[in-house]
Amino acid sequence: MADVDDFESSVIDLSNVSICYESLYLKKFVRPFVAKVINRLSPKFQSPVFCISMGATGVSRSFPYMFFSTGNILYLFDAWPGTYDTILKIVKAYNINVLFITSKESTANLQALLPDIDVKWCPEGCRTEKYKVYDYSLKDIDVLQLGRKYDLWHDKVVDKLQASGISYLYERIKGKPIFKSREDFIDGLGRSKISVCFPKSLTHHKQAGGITTMTNRYLQSLASKCLILGTTPDEMKEVFGYDPVIPVDMRDPAEQIVEILKNFNDYVPLIEKNYNECLGNHTWHNRWLKILEILQNIKTWNREG
Repeated sequence: MADVDDFESSVIDLSNVSICYESLYLKKFVRPFVAKVINRLSPKFQSPVFCISMGATGVSRSFPYMFFSTGNILYLFDAWPGTYDTILKIVKAYNINVLFITSKESTANLQALLPDIDVKWCPEGCRTEKYKVYDYSLKDIDVLQLGRKYDLWHDKVVDKLQASGISYLYERIKGKPIFKSREDFIDGLGRSKISVCFPKSLTHHKQAGGITTMTNRYLQSLASKCLILGTTPDEMKEVFGYDPVIPVDMRDPAEQIVEILKNFNDYVPLIEKNYNECLGNHTWHNRWLKILEILQNIKTWNREG
C-alpha cells in the first residue's frame, strides 16, 4: 500500500481536492453483486470520485463514496489477467467511466473488454523526495534483490558472490522482508550499489499471465541512485526513451557482477542520467499532470464532471 499512499499524498499536495477518507468500519472487499445492489439504491448527488486502488479488491476503500456519483475514475495497480473478471464487475458496480491501468498490455486488453468506458495507460510513478541518495563511496551493500526473487538467476549467483566476499541481500525466507521497517527499506536501497530487478512475468510467470510491466521497484532504485541489473519491460524503454537497465548475462551472472563492481565508476554516468530522468519525468507529480490532461480530453468524463 506504500505506492498507493505515495500517489495519494502527491495528489493532495498538488491539487485542491476533497478527500473521501477510507471507511473505518469496512476494510474487507465488498463483493461486486453486493456493491451493485447498494449502487442501485443509492442517490446520485456528488461529483465524480477518483479512487486509487492496489488490485481490484482494493476498490472497497472507496466505500460508500462511489455509489453517490456517476462518472467515477479508478487508478488501478496490479491489473493482472487473473483479475480481469473482477475488474469488469467492479467497473459496473462502482460507476467507473475512466479506468487508469499501470500496465500498457493490460490497458489494451481491458479496453477491448470494456468498450463502453475509457481505459487509459498511466505507468507507476515515484515520490522521489522520500528516497535517500548516498555518496557512492558510502554505499556498503553491493547487491540487493528486493521482494520476489528470480530463482533461476539467484541460484547461479548466491554461492559465488558469497565466496567472492560480495555482499548480497535477498529475501531468505519467502514472505519475510529483508528490512523490518519502511525507513530501513529506504535506507537500505540508498546504501545499495546494484539493485536487481526482474518483472513479475519472469519471477511469477503464471500470476503475471504473460503481462510484463514496469513496477515501482525500478523507479525506487533509480531515485536511490542504484545501478539496475536485470530485465527491462518494453514499456519502461518506451516511457524513458532508452534502456536504463543493464541487461543480465545469464551465462555467468556472478562474473558479470564481479566485473561491474570492479568497474563501478564506469556506470556512474548512466546512474546519474537515470536519476535525473526519474526526478524530471517519472514522479507521481508527472503522472498526476498526465492524468488531468487525459481527463480534460475525455468527453464522457467531462460531461459527468
